[in-house]
Amino acid sequence: MGLKSDSWIRKMSLEQRMIEPFVDGQVRDGVISYGLSSYGYDIRVADEFKIFQPEITASKLSDVQCAYVAGMLDAQGNVGYRAYGTDERPRLVLVFAGEDRQVLDGLRAMVGTGLVAESGNGKADLIVSKPADVQYVLSQTLPYLTRRREAASRALAELKSNKSIVVDPKQFDAASFVDFKGDVCVIPPNSFALSRTVEYFRVPRGLLCVCLGKSTYARCGIIVNTTPFEPEWEGYVTLEISNTTPLPAKIYANEGIAQVLFFEGDQVCERSYADKKGKYQAQQSIVLPRL
Repeated sequence: MGLKSDSWIRKMSLEQRMIEPFVDGQVRDGVISYGLSSYGYDIRVADEFKIFQPEITASKLSDVQCAYVAGMLDAQGNVGYRAYGTDERPRLVLVFAGEDRQVLDGLRAMVGTGLVAESGNGKADLIVSKPADVQYVLSQTLPYLTRRREAASRALAELKSNKSIVVDPKQFDAASFVDFKGDVCVIPPNSFALSRTVEYFRVPRGLLCVCLGKSTYARCGIIVNTTPFEPEWEGYVTLEISNTTPLPAKIYANEGIAQVLFFEGDQVCERSYADKKGKYQAQQSIVLPRL
């Protein structure tokens, strides 16, 4: 099996539309590089994203999860948790008092839809009404309040032994994603996003492609994962972009995201991806897990 060079990649792209659109050479000035390289091709990420942010409203939290959150937040009575609202938009409310008022502004800045209201007796409420923000607020608040582990340990043990939210590749909930279109996508801490390539690929029958993330993103803790492009597969590549850091991470659309390497087999395969009618054949957009 041999690794194909730039001259071969150029010939196949121009004559057989293997990569479309095709950029002959590296574009680098002011952007994360993309285009033809010595032994590969640097693909671009499009401006369409699906950001993994499970929509967990206060009404969707189980009793056990509520106990965990309340236990973690309310050890000293300074920070409380309650849910209210029976309409179509139930809300999560964090009640602040005493010294914990100092984190109120920071949390409000994290959530653009958060509303702060004075509730009397020296307390203030942070009201979170956007579903996708609820999980984000909880994930950002809990590390700050870990000094209250003793008060929360009992509820946490109960949570681990009972209900939890599970990602199931056989029954994946499409509502876990928030759609975004724009030049810069921000992936939440310890989360991921799906996107697609700008380029459309048509893989020859005797070829297998391997895709690896670019070092610029890798050095920031951002990992790009794609499975191999099988012989005679075609379509826009669905990209899985993981933010492994505890901070939000930016992804720049229409710039380089990963490099594709082209390996030619010693023999042509007996059965290609097209022959077996693969479930991701000729995909035109970001495609979620399928069985």
